[in-house]
Amino acid sequence: MRAMDILQTAQTNMLHAKLRSSLTVIAVFIGALTISLTNGVGNGVKSYVNKQLGNVGIKDTLIVQAKQDRGAAFTGDIKEYNPDKQVGQFNIILMSSTDSTKMKTFTGVKDVTPQLVVQVAYITAGDKKFEMTANQYVDGLNLELAAGQLLGSGSKDGILLPVAYVTPLGFASAGEAVGKKVTLGFTNALGKIVETEATVVGVQQKSLLSAGGVSISRTLAATINAQQGGAQPQMKDKYLAFTVTYDPSFSTKQVTALKKQFDAAGYKAQTIEDQLGTVNSIINSILIALNLFGAIALLAASFGIVNTLLMAVNERTREIGLMKALGAHRRNIFAIFALEAVGIGFWGALLGVLVSMGIGTAFSNYASSAFLKDFVGFKLLTFPLLPSVEIMLLIMGIAFVAGALPSLKASRLDPIDALRYE
Repeated sequence: MRAMDILQTAQTNMLHAKLRSSLTVIAVFIGALTISLTNGVGNGVKSYVNKQLGNVGIKDTLIVQAKQDRGAAFTGDIKEYNPDKQVGQFNIILMSSTDSTKMKTFTGVKDVTPQLVVQVAYITAGDKKFEMTANQYVDGLNLELAAGQLLGSGSKDGILLPVAYVTPLGFASAGEAVGKKVTLGFTNALGKIVETEATVVGVQQKSLLSAGGVSISRTLAATINAQQGGAQPQMKDKYLAFTVTYDPSFSTKQVTALKKQFDAAGYKAQTIEDQLGTVNSIINSILIALNLFGAIALLAASFGIVNTLLMAVNERTREIGLMKALGAHRRNIFAIFALEAVGIGFWGALLGVLVSMGIGTAFSNYASSAFLKDFVGFKLLTFPLLPSVEIMLLIMGIAFVAGALPSLKASRLDPIDALRYE
């Protein structure tokens, strides 16, 4: 038999029991839909994270914190008190200039800059005041901007204003906000609210790299920090993190060795890529769990394919005997039933992928205009051609394996016994 004849016969056989074949296709469709949707989410999120990684800007910088080996609550892990260990609120272990000096001796370290902790109560540009958090800007970090420019190392009172605050503060647009003065209010060391002026240098889009508050220059952070902790001796020379710049010529192996050096000294050192990689790991874990549901559906569909083809073999026993009597080879019979199984997998997978694309695209468009509107360029679900084709091929492969047993049974039927079958 020619290949086209085998393929045509296999597809025609699917129509002999329309209801049974349709139900099996639907089972495959459910599994394909689930897997395609979860992979759509994975592709969308990973694409956005990779875009963020590509825009980081700083490639030779580590964010270093002290290892947090004690918590606010008793965990059963009893440790000896260390009077040299400095802790802040909620038992967060802090660092000092002594740690900075120590880090500068590590191989390849060029500069160590403290990340000052500042607590801003509100921001205002008129009569209304709005709650606000503030974070010291990491020099060189390439945040996505709606208008303006990033903070330079010489910026005195500059800030990057989150785009969500543009309208509440009374600005008509992000571009209009650039260059304008705003007022930051904070509580000083004496417990009184004081204010300081700041200049909007840029307006930042919401992204994975933005911490959710206003990014302020190093000089402005030092000014606020001095007023908040300067009068409290226990808070002088205390830092939550350091920004460490290392030799830009370092290879990946050397960077890993440097991280191990920090780790051995009691510090946790991460690049910006590491921090975003953690987001990727969490997302992958969630997607694996969701894909399990699709895998279960496909497993059930596989048993459906086996059942469908076994019944088809029993129903067409005399037909198989006649085909063999007329000279059909065992491989031809096997191919007819195997292709019937693959056909069921193909139609179920095709429908699942197409429907998931329709549902996913519609929901992604809604999300982009609703709860993800601040994340510019973030499409929650994307369906690249190659991964979609891979899903279809995977499901067709599963269908082939499921149909192998019935196909083998059909190919081994004795033609004389098959012709006598009632």
